[in-house]
Amino acid sequence: MRKPGLAISFWALYTLAFTVGLPMIIYYAGGNVPETPEEPTIFTYISIGLAIVGWLLIFAFYGRFYVRSVFTDKAEILKAADEGSTIVAKITSKIQEGMMRNIAVLQLRLAFTNFSGTPVEVSYQLMDSKPQENRYEKGDILELSVDMKKKGGQIVPKGIKVARNPSMVYLYTFIFLVLIGTAVYFPLVEDWRYFVLPHPWTLIPLINLGVAIFIGFILKMIVNAGGGKNAVQMVVYGLKTTGNLVSYQQTGTFINEQPQVAFNIEFTDKQGKQHTIQTKKIVSLLDVHKLGTGPVEIMYLPDDPGSIVFYEDLSI
Repeated sequence: MRKPGLAISFWALYTLAFTVGLPMIIYYAGGNVPETPEEPTIFTYISIGLAIVGWLLIFAFYGRFYVRSVFTDKAEILKAADEGSTIVAKITSKIQEGMMRNIAVLQLRLAFTNFSGTPVEVSYQLMDSKPQENRYEKGDILELSVDMKKKGGQIVPKGIKVARNPSMVYLYTFIFLVLIGTAVYFPLVEDWRYFVLPHPWTLIPLINLGVAIFIGFILKMIVNAGGGKNAVQMVVYGLKTTGNLVSYQQTGTFINEQPQVAFNIEFTDKQGKQHTIQTKKIVSLLDVHKLGTGPVEIMYLPDDPGSIVFYEDLSI
């Protein structure tokens, strides 16, 4: 099985080398380093000002990410498991996708009645640390805890055990120390008058901010393209109905070479009001020729009928 932690570590270190190591190599190997600092100009002060703002933003954003990843996420999951609203689900199928550090990666199909009284069946991935005990078999009951206080909501099994991944903690700590060391090292060993773009101390924070913004944009685009923004809320509070798929067309957007398709759907909500909604999702190239119009099962939010999802795409 592919190990996601190894892939994350590789790309994190690769990005660190690109955003921190490469600017240093280019600057000091280029032979353009002045032997003595020049008299400061307006551009010098602008470069230093941009760098200071950049470093502060990096430490604010990455520091928040580091604290959440290393310290608070585990506590939030355990709190959600203890204090969240309970859903009793039945396991209708189980597929073991592989093993990762003696932990079985399970793909379950869960059937339950949500808080709106709608029977639903959804896919749920679970990491089983004791696969030899066969705790999650077809026909077994699984109690889930629903916490909608967190943005996007989360659903976790009751009594869940959470363990941090030491290698990822070491990786995040190493990255944080490299950033802190870079920010502190240059002011200690070089005259501040050298800090003019493209000096590494001024360029590194700007490159890192640019990369962070780019990655955030890509991730947001993927989420929007897949139509998964309200996934948990839809599963927990959604109502099921049959709509009429009147038309569809490709939007021109591709994710991993798979096209995004916009579907125009008409349906009537529980209040008797008719809606015509457009929803988008990524469709496999192998399935594009199977698309057609006509009746289709959908889920919608009763307090926001403009949010819909195909019933077959429900997952948590």
